[in-house]
Amino acid sequence: MLGMSPVELLKTSPTMVVLLVCSIVTVGYAVERGLYFLRTRSDTAGFMRELAKRLQQGDPRAAAQWCHQQKGAAPRVVSQVLDYLDLPKSELMQRFNTAIELEQVEMERNLSVLGTMSNIAPLLGLLGTVIGIIRAFADIARTGAGGSAVVAMGVSEALLTTAAGIIVAVIATVCFNLFVRRIRTRIVELEDAREAFFGLLARVQAKTGRAVPQDASADVDQILDTAGEVAREPVTAGR
Repeated sequence: MLGMSPVELLKTSPTMVVLLVCSIVTVGYAVERGLYFLRTRSDTAGFMRELAKRLQQGDPRAAAQWCHQQKGAAPRVVSQVLDYLDLPKSELMQRFNTAIELEQVEMERNLSVLGTMSNIAPLLGLLGTVIGIIRAFADIARTGAGGSAVVAMGVSEALLTTAAGIIVAVIATVCFNLFVRRIRTRIVELEDAREAFFGLLARVQAKTGRAVPQDASADVDQILDTAGEVAREPVTAGR
């Protein structure tokens, strides 16, 4: 390009070396995040339907074991709650929210690198252009050779860094926005799964006559009252 090979361009412009490293980092992290989202995708709606069937069978422990065997964000989040169904509803909700936040942290891992590259790549390209123009005019002043052709050649070589910076920034920005959109979609799916799970849990507990305490402070009183009622009840042959 412009009478210079890529190797010569890298030798004459240190900024191009930095941009080359930035491009490698950008592509590497974009591929890593893309593979992560492909590997962890799952049918959240289908999972919740199957979970509802298993919970309605009346064996939460078996449902929890099945949930641990599934892949995806929703099974991982729900499994954090199924193992602690004896806790008050407020604590279950807190565990569910914490599990969603942990999933979000994992999904956002390395996205800051792509965001940084999208911001600094154009600036690095502009820096390379400025340095190239300064060098071109310095060479003209030192050799005494001028003219529009000489100036145009030096400026065009310097502008290559700006073009390279823009290309890196475009790739990083597109990938960053795609991944952010995907994260938002998954978070909404998990929040919808949370509401569906507690609705399902309420129906199952109403069907079986069991209920999760709403307030942890009332647990002791409820246990004592229940124990007293059971002690006063007569033992029948059907028990």
